[in-house]
Amino acid sequence: MITIEPQRRALLLMFATGAAAVAPLAAELPWWALVIAALGAAWRYLCDSRSRRHPGRLLRWTLTLAAAAGVYGHYGTLFGRDPGLSLLVVLLGLKFLELRTRRDSMLSVFLFFVLLAGAYLYTQALWLGLYTVLVVLLAALTMLELTQGTGMTRAVRLRFASVLLLQALPLALVAFVLFPRLQGSLWGLPRDAHAGLTGLSEDMQPGSLGALSESEEIAFRAALPRDAIQPAGLYWRALVLWDTDGKRWTRGEPIAGRDALRPLSAPLAYTVMLEPSNKPWLPVLDLPSTVPAGARLDFGFALARNLPVRERLSYRAHSVLRYATGELDASVRARALALPQRMAPRARELARAWQAQQPDDAAIAAAALRHFRAESFSYTLQPPLLGADPVDEFLFSTRRGYCEHYAAAFVTLMRAAGVPARVVLGYQGGEHSAAGDYYIVQQADAHAWAEIWIAGNGWLRIDPTAAVAPERIELGANAVRRLAERGIVPGALGSEALARALALTSAQQILRQARLYWDWADVAWYRWVAGYDHDIQTSLLRVLGFIDMSAQVLVLLLASVAAILLAAYAWWLLKTGGSRDPIQALYARYCHKLARIGLVRAPQEGPLAYAARCRTRRPALAPAIDQITDLYVSLRYGCDTSDGAGQALRAAVKALRVS
Repeated sequence: MITIEPQRRALLLMFATGAAAVAPLAAELPWWALVIAALGAAWRYLCDSRSRRHPGRLLRWTLTLAAAAGVYGHYGTLFGRDPGLSLLVVLLGLKFLELRTRRDSMLSVFLFFVLLAGAYLYTQALWLGLYTVLVVLLAALTMLELTQGTGMTRAVRLRFASVLLLQALPLALVAFVLFPRLQGSLWGLPRDAHAGLTGLSEDMQPGSLGALSESEEIAFRAALPRDAIQPAGLYWRALVLWDTDGKRWTRGEPIAGRDALRPLSAPLAYTVMLEPSNKPWLPVLDLPSTVPAGARLDFGFALARNLPVRERLSYRAHSVLRYATGELDASVRARALALPQRMAPRARELARAWQAQQPDDAAIAAAALRHFRAESFSYTLQPPLLGADPVDEFLFSTRRGYCEHYAAAFVTLMRAAGVPARVVLGYQGGEHSAAGDYYIVQQADAHAWAEIWIAGNGWLRIDPTAAVAPERIELGANAVRRLAERGIVPGALGSEALARALALTSAQQILRQARLYWDWADVAWYRWVAGYDHDIQTSLLRVLGFIDMSAQVLVLLLASVAAILLAAYAWWLLKTGGSRDPIQALYARYCHKLARIGLVRAPQEGPLAYAARCRTRRPALAPAIDQITDLYVSLRYGCDTSDGAGQALRAAVKALRVS
């Protein structure tokens, strides 16, 4: 095999393509893997630019084994999403040190495609789809540089690469639509492919929801009928917590059976698009009246799946906003009143005083809410740390907390006063997107509230946070966060001053609208591309007249359509003579002009021999013949690939006059 050193420009394009393929993974992989890859590329560049000797085989093998050992030491394995991609990035960086042949270079470019595909193990967002097109175009330019390094200008290569992508588009679309989809989630994902996903935990303790308060990650989107409910009434129920040890609230042992539900209003139908969370909870509005397919309804009206949600999930839900629930049996009542023996002695004393003074359970709850309003309680995203008895410390010492502090303290007070109560975790509020007419609920909207049981009505939602910081409920978590950034405590401003404090500038409004429209485009991308699954494929094929098609029939149909497309393209090439190199096309035009005066080029005649014969036969044309021949030879066989030379050849051929 003839050894061909990659040209300098081709090598630089390879560096650019590799960097572009790695870029989507930069935030996911360890920094040292990226540094090693960059050092490998820089080492190769220095060797070429300064004519230094390239590393020998022994050194390359040593570096490769050291890289593999480093990945193994970092992850404890070489298998899985993160270690596999880290190892591939490092090895591709070291691969630059041994590039000798064109085959080596082309193999590296193909491996860049594998690396780019690895980014889809982290996200399938619209931006990555658009970015992939740019990287593929850059890779095509690199391959053209490797195989057609001379004779093509930059503009010609860019146009040629773009045409190649456009020509591949019909076949890609057919393969996308017809390739059989497996039911269920994507098969073969590494075990660590779902690590790092954010979602509600199954327990609550001081600070647990506060950790989500700074997260702008989207939890889910919900499409509701217009004006069906005010934003302050958007309580998205996820799970119910029954048990506490004084510090932490948990779900505890599952309660058998289901709560009785008596709707007092018509069910509200809506659609939820849930982001991956690696948790089984399915947020729904209070209270769900139906159970989506593949889900279960736990006691406490909490919906969940049997398996964690590890990819985007859309489900149709129905909820009632006005309702009554059934009676409590003795075991559930005992569970809803249980408190640890030594928990919150001062809170117990306060609750017993209310119990003695108030006529019923509803009045006791109202007394607790008045207590939160009257005393110097404040809502903060940065609450102080609490010690061994967090409820008493919060109620009588710090009095500064987040929603879980208020929910835990309120439920403790209710139980101490003999009122059955429980904690509910979920989300509250959401940002309405006029672009797509749906609500966007972020992880920062995670919320905790309470429910108490009232005879004759059943479970009743009480949100003690609303008593202290109504802005959190009426305006949302983002508004509270913006106030905190300006040093404003919720509840400290009047309505007019609050509106001024939260008013967006023109630039901020433009950015917000751009973000919402981008989110709408991302949702459309998911619905029709990233979320194109077996069910959608079956529905689409049914519309096209193909009913109940098996995977084998789909493969046969795909092969047939692909064969038809390729045959049509081959027929077009034969009819048009194919798409020639623009430089070659200009030279053919020049030969055609000379042929009109009897100077026909022989099939075996090269450009220099042809020019010499034409000069002898037509001396008057010698200057034009020499100019055109020199430009053509330089562009076709030399190193001149500038756009200026191509334009000069075009002008010279156009100016040639024969008679």
